[in-house]
Amino acid sequence: MLFRIVLESLARRRRRKLLSVAAITLGMAVTAAVATMALDVGDKVSRELRSFGANLAMTPAADGLSVAVGGVDVRPAGAGAFLPETALASLKRIFWRNNIVAFAPFLYVPANIADRPVTVTGTWFKNSLRVDKSEIFVTGLAKLHPAWDVVGAWPSDDSAQDALVGSRLAERLHASLGQTLVLRTDAGAAATLVVRGILTSGGPEDDQIMAPLARVQHWAGLEGKVRRVEISALTKPEDAFARSDVTRLSGAEFDRWYCSPYANSIAYQIEQAIPEAQVKPIYRVADTEGRILQRIGVLMAVLAGSALVAAALAVASLMLATVVERRAEIGLFKSLGASDTRVAAIFLFEACALGALGGSMGYFLGSLLAWRLALLVFGVAISIHWVILPLCLALALVVTVAGSVLPVVRAARVAPALALHE
Repeated sequence: MLFRIVLESLARRRRRKLLSVAAITLGMAVTAAVATMALDVGDKVSRELRSFGANLAMTPAADGLSVAVGGVDVRPAGAGAFLPETALASLKRIFWRNNIVAFAPFLYVPANIADRPVTVTGTWFKNSLRVDKSEIFVTGLAKLHPAWDVVGAWPSDDSAQDALVGSRLAERLHASLGQTLVLRTDAGAAATLVVRGILTSGGPEDDQIMAPLARVQHWAGLEGKVRRVEISALTKPEDAFARSDVTRLSGAEFDRWYCSPYANSIAYQIEQAIPEAQVKPIYRVADTEGRILQRIGVLMAVLAGSALVAAALAVASLMLATVVERRAEIGLFKSLGASDTRVAAIFLFEACALGALGGSMGYFLGSLLAWRLALLVFGVAISIHWVILPLCLALALVVTVAGSVLPVVRAARVAPALALHE
């Protein structure tokens, strides 16, 4: 009997029912779009933020041992140990290997061009690194720093003469694309380089010459060695737990910290894979990314919350108007012996039916909206996440029930005699 009454009620006043469904659909569409974007586009946002460059720096562990006399470090500037180039493949063998987006090694060699001191930096531009028998990872400066402005072309790692000249140094040397530069290293080696590109990075690289790593290693007599490695990794914004002292964590806490993609935990894993290395987060970059991701998360949560509150208010106003119109029906129903619980059940079942319909429609509309936004913003399509459908249905029921509480309470308080008299 109760379900028959609910079905007949749903068939009446269709315009108001459609308005309620529309309000729920719009609210759930925004929520579904936000959830889909968070699930499928979170990594894409992080990858877009990787244009900031490296957020981890790896140096020889021996550099952390100071050589001091009277509190003063007496090591010559630029002095230090080296890392084996062959160890770099281990970066793609750690637990969070898929979060390592790019990396590039650096070897710095002092030289001079026409009696002008310059720094020649050996590095990878676009190098194919064999990780194992089945995997080859392409990495280098072009992938590590996608925001760098290069006029001309990136040098080839297989070339013996290609070079990338910083824009400020190119001005001082009056160098142009295709020009040949003759340099001599402090070790006495002479070499010629051809300017394939002019780099503007906004950093110290604008005062350097960059050449293929193998070529610079040969000049310096440091075959197979690198001085520093910059790493770009997808990381989780740091919180208080991320900055915990690892030595004081319990077994369960350590496992949770180790299995979270914090910058510190990834650095810890790299140090385990390459014992001779010391890895430190570049906090300026990591903190900036963390703040951006946190603010995006807060913005998306506020947007979804606002949509749900608006939907609940719309349902409440429409349901309240329905209760006022149906006072006579409620009074007649209660005069025939219906309890307050039975009256409330009629309105709640009706609200749940509208919520389920609006939640389903909102899920599909939100998925379509997220797909379109991903194409416009990131240029890639996203897939449908069916796991969000139960969430949308549950939230839609919560919103409709929450919006119906006040109208249902008012309906239950209707006095039969007064309603029939009016």
